Amino acid sequence: MIEFIGTDLDGTLLNSYSKISSKNIQAIRKAVNSGKTFAICSGRTLHSVNKFFEKDLKVPGYRIVLNGAVVVNPKGERIIDRPLDQKVIAEILKRTEFNKFKVMLDGLNDVHIYDPNRSLTTYFEGISRHHIRASSMDDLIKINNEKNFDIYKVCFSCPPAMLTELQKKLESFTSLPITISRSGNYYFEINGQDVTKLSALQRISEYEKIPMTNFMCFGDYGNDLDMIKEVGYGVAMANAIESVKDVAWKITTTNNQDGVAKIIEETLEKE
Repeated sequence: MIEFIGTDLDGTLLNSYSKISSKNIQAIRKAVNSGKTFAICSGRTLHSVNKFFEKDLKVPGYRIVLNGAVVVNPKGERIIDRPLDQKVIAEILKRTEFNKFKVMLDGLNDVHIYDPNRSLTTYFEGISRHHIRASSMDDLIKINNEKNFDIYKVCFSCPPAMLTELQKKLESFTSLPITISRSGNYYFEINGQDVTKLSALQRISEYEKIPMTNFMCFGDYGNDLDMIKEVGYGVAMANAIESVKDVAWKITTTNNQDGVAKIIEETLEKE
């Protein structure tokens, strides 16, 4: 029996216009009204995820944000809070100081972005009051030194021609106490050791006393892989990468074809 439903956002619940379709909204509301516990499981910040709950879904639910570094329960209580170690971040920034990759430091709500190529966008959104442009790597180093700003994630992206160079640089970090995941073709994310969406779900499983075998989760990319593999009902989107499809219980339609709603509706009908 499925008691918990969790879904990734980008490439999964959101369509190509970064919107939640009316069918997905209706299916999630129906599932929550039937007694299912719901969560968004995202690499995004808390501010970004909260917007989708408040403006679109309008249901209670868990916010699993920053790839599981922070989890907020439906009452608004933070039950996981695992920032990256300041010394680890300093070492990562030191090793990439003279490279030409885009680097982002993710706080709970704010993202500081250094882009030597000056495209002025992050992977998800443009510059805003929560997406703050840094003019140099020195700016990022200063932010890391601030005592009152916790950093939960360091992100790297690059132009396609620099992908091999970026991958080699990331491989050089593997001796550090970190978790590296891939959430886009040219986008990589670094969290603390053993910080993943799956580890966050395991904590929720204990908190809610719902076995992981009764969890159904949706995803499409590398930072969803363990989650899709280990829950009882892991669902890959038709647009997911092959490694995610390979470990999935089921493959649904694409994020532009209401793939989340399709499986939720099928599940509710069977019950």
